[in-house]
Amino acid sequence: MDVSTTSRAARPAASCPIRPGEPCTLCQLDVTGPQDCPLVYLVMGDDELRDGLHQARLARPGTRRPRPARHAGAAHPSPSGC
Repeated sequence: MDVSTTSRAARPAASCPIRPGEPCTLCQLDVTGPQDCPLVYLVMGDDELRDGLHQARLARPGTRRPRPARHAGAAHPSPSGC
């Protein structure tokens, strides 16, 4: 079997955590994606910058993630504790 003729599964395009809604464009020369991007590392390592990015995501329409559905068995306990 020739290795060059085998097909590889397509990898999903990584999205840029710094620019919500946009794909990772590999804007640094030696980067393979968000996982080794120095800008992502710096922003995610700084509490103030990470919080600012989170606030920007919340302010942008269409970038909120849907809340997970509650299960029927996960109801809050009754006030009486029974």
